[in-house]
Amino acid sequence: MSPLLLAVGLTLAAPPAPSAPADGPALFEKLKTLEGNWKAGDKDTARFVSLRVISNGTAVLEMVTGADRTKVLSAAVYHLDGGKLVLAHYGAGGAPRLEAKANGRLDFEGKGGSVSSVTLTPRGDDKLVHETVTAAGKSSLELTREYVDTLK
Repeated sequence: MSPLLLAVGLTLAAPPAPSAPADGPALFEKLKTLEGNWKAGDKDTARFVSLRVISNGTAVLEMVTGADRTKVLSAAVYHLDGGKLVLAHYGAGGAPRLEAKANGRLDFEGKGGSVSSVTLTPRGDDKLVHETVTAAGKSSLELTREYVDTLK
């Protein structure tokens, strides 16, 4: 067999090189549609989540505040890294990095950090379930989109 045919045969038989999940950019676009203000709980136990597309559309900033909206309880930045959708979660336990699972959902998993998973589950245009798993346990917020009149 000629060396050229052998090289072509080996190239065709070689497994494809690993690549980033193809759904990273699609998931990021889905995440961007959640931009806005979200509220969970009643007057005394309220939590507010703000999702903002920032940095010329290259990142989404998430801030979680309490009932008075002045103290930021946690923040996260979502962005693409080599085709993968990732997030850095900033809270009391540092800034663990989590990556979106390859399941077509906004489902993030990390290893060895204070936050082990974050899941965002849209339910139509005005409902969002935000789940976070930490060493202390699981918290879940049932959020409703807040429509704010900025002309007032």
